[in-house]
Amino acid sequence: MTASEEPGPGSVASRTATAPRIAGARQLAVRVRAPRPALQGLLALAAYLAVFIIAYAFRLVRDIGLPQVGQTQVDPNFYVWSLRWWPYALTHGLNPLYSQQIGAPAGSNLAWTTTAPALAVLMSPVTAAFGPVTSLNLILLLSAPVSAWAAYLVARRLTGRFWAALAAGAVYGFSPYEVGHTGVGQANLAVIMLLPLMVYLVLLWRDGKLGRVAFTSLLAVAMTVEFYIFNEAFAEMTVLGAAGLLIGFAVARPADRPAVARLAWLAGAAWLVAVVLASPYLVYALRHYSAGFTKAIPANSLNLRALIIPESGIPLLLTVLALAVLTWSSRLTRLLVIGFALIVVLAFGPRLTIGRKQLGALPWAHLWSLPLARSAEPARLMLFGYLVLAIILAVWLARPAASRLLLASQWALGLAAIAATVAYIPAAAGASGLPGGTRPAAARAAYSLPTFISGGLYRDYLYPGEIVVVVSDRGNAGMLFQADADFYFRIAGGFINAALSDTTALPPPVARLSDPTPIRERQFRAYVRQAGVGAILVERAWSAPWMDIFSRMGLHGMRVGGMMVYRIA
Repeated sequence: MTASEEPGPGSVASRTATAPRIAGARQLAVRVRAPRPALQGLLALAAYLAVFIIAYAFRLVRDIGLPQVGQTQVDPNFYVWSLRWWPYALTHGLNPLYSQQIGAPAGSNLAWTTTAPALAVLMSPVTAAFGPVTSLNLILLLSAPVSAWAAYLVARRLTGRFWAALAAGAVYGFSPYEVGHTGVGQANLAVIMLLPLMVYLVLLWRDGKLGRVAFTSLLAVAMTVEFYIFNEAFAEMTVLGAAGLLIGFAVARPADRPAVARLAWLAGAAWLVAVVLASPYLVYALRHYSAGFTKAIPANSLNLRALIIPESGIPLLLTVLALAVLTWSSRLTRLLVIGFALIVVLAFGPRLTIGRKQLGALPWAHLWSLPLARSAEPARLMLFGYLVLAIILAVWLARPAASRLLLASQWALGLAAIAATVAYIPAAAGASGLPGGTRPAAARAAYSLPTFISGGLYRDYLYPGEIVVVVSDRGNAGMLFQADADFYFRIAGGFINAALSDTTALPPPVARLSDPTPIRERQFRAYVRQAGVGAILVERAWSAPWMDIFSRMGLHGMRVGGMMVYRIA
């Protein structure tokens, strides 16, 4: 072809020549647009983190290495101890499900406690570098924002709408369930991001983004990690997941039911893999069943009044009602509404309770008398309820509106639900114990570890492996001090479970001494001789009354680094 024969705009040669340029331009456009969902996801995560810190956890960020969450309660320092115990046991060749470091001299069975081994292993580098207190504070700081982000991913994939997904994430991550358990330092209950991530994997499989092998493998890993965070949540996930598949099969179109059956088969395969990976723990736990789990009726069931009273409850329940009324023909709506109703019914537990009144046993009350369900708390099922509520809110906000008035009403209800949820955060903070606002220097010093522990002075006054009793009004102080001291000494007592331990975290003969009588003093002296207790440590900043008690008994202590050390002859 000569120069005079250059192709015209419409010729075949022209189209052939310009095709690569068009394809290149399209590829460039794809590269430019592709990060948009990813950037939206990062923006959502940043927003959740900012809201949580500003509204709830600023002081936690400022004093990340300070034991400050729920220090008048026993749970937080149990998790501080657990974060140190699992790496210690695994690196020293010890059985991590039985510890002779607590409950000395006999030791304590940990198989039926919530030590959250997955979190301990995951945070072990942080624990080794900065200590277990920092690890727990990081878990509590990040759990709610990351859980909100995980729910955002589900809603974004399901609806394709950023703002609807952002609202859904806030409902799940900042729910009363999550904020309440975060505030009392219950790490196993606060880490809830895996449940929406499992739903996200299902959506990726549905959309053809994951093949069977990848989906099954990733789901099995998520289920296994969930087991090793909190095995009760794993059991609840199993029951509700099976129920969800049955509901999904029932409401699906006949043409879609084979896909639901394939999903059930793949999820079942993943579950079996997770059970195999959890079998070492399961076998040991079943062979060492703790006699303390004998209660037939769980103490913590969902109160019908509590379903509505938190301000976030009313707008969300109205959203469920509105979606059900206006879009009941949608199969997704039926799946979500029926699933939410089932969760609420089960969360009521064995008895229907309204306020302080119990209205009698429910037809399914016998389910909570089964051996593996006796220690479960039905109210915890609302974790799954809040996830369903979050998805319902996203579907509601993403629903096409026939007019601007209807669109405004949708968002008015949605914004009311979000505002009520976020407004509930500071209220839960004040009720649960996660610190917020400012703190005087004297109060900060009181929360800090005594220098007897943090400065290593215990090495000059205690023998390695010596059994001690730690007395403090700080909840579970003995396990906190022992974890910071890297198990230099053993402790008599320690709180590991409400069914197995005294809530004072002290051995009963020591706890009864808080109201001393001659008989109790004799019982105390007999106990310390029998248990081989070498010293009693009293944290001065928290336990002045105990120093008076021991002084009247004729015990003489040494003031060392914020502690009173009483040597036992």
